[in-house]
Amino acid sequence: MKALFGGSKKKKDKKDTGPKEPVPTLGETSSNLGSRASVLEGKVKKCNEELKPVLEQLKKASKSTKKGIQGRALNIIKRRKMYEKQLGVLQNQQFNVDQVAFTSESIQGNINMFAAMKEATEVQKVQMEKINYNDLEDMYDNMADMMADQEEINDMMARDFGVDELDEDEMLEELNELDEELAMAEMEGDISGGMGMAAEKNKKEEEDVLNDIMN
Repeated sequence: MKALFGGSKKKKDKKDTGPKEPVPTLGETSSNLGSRASVLEGKVKKCNEELKPVLEQLKKASKSTKKGIQGRALNIIKRRKMYEKQLGVLQNQQFNVDQVAFTSESIQGNINMFAAMKEATEVQKVQMEKINYNDLEDMYDNMADMMADQEEINDMMARDFGVDELDEDEMLEELNELDEELAMAEMEGDISGGMGMAAEKNKKEEEDVLNDIMN
């Protein structure tokens, strides 16, 4: 009815088409939590430094001043506990974020590994299709035949021409005879050498006797 009589229409909500802020990554979130935790750790350390002289004063304080010093010490302890509680919350949050980041990295690693293995399998499949098993078998058979022929040729080329087969026992007997002949020759040389030296010695002795007689 309002539309017929010129009533106002409801305006549709306009969607926000402005630029959206980028969502921080898990690494950035963890780094931010770590920075905040470092600040709280500094505050806890500062509380401990403030508390140390107050406790020293408390030991030496009189009854009239002891209550005021205790109040200061309690205030410092309360602040420290508050900072420690906040620090524990931040550390737990950072641990959870790091766990999610580690899981995401593991999942991405598995995806990358699967993609690499899949691509390698496809490449290997294409390469294996290029190999003809019948040709491969024929090639190996031909290689075996050529090696056997080559071995036979080597035996033929190494064959001795014009030399009768020698009996190994006869060759050993001849070698022993040569050894005996050499041994005999060495012995005769030693004997003749010894006799020559003895004759020369006797001749010198005779010359010496003649010289003595003449003189």
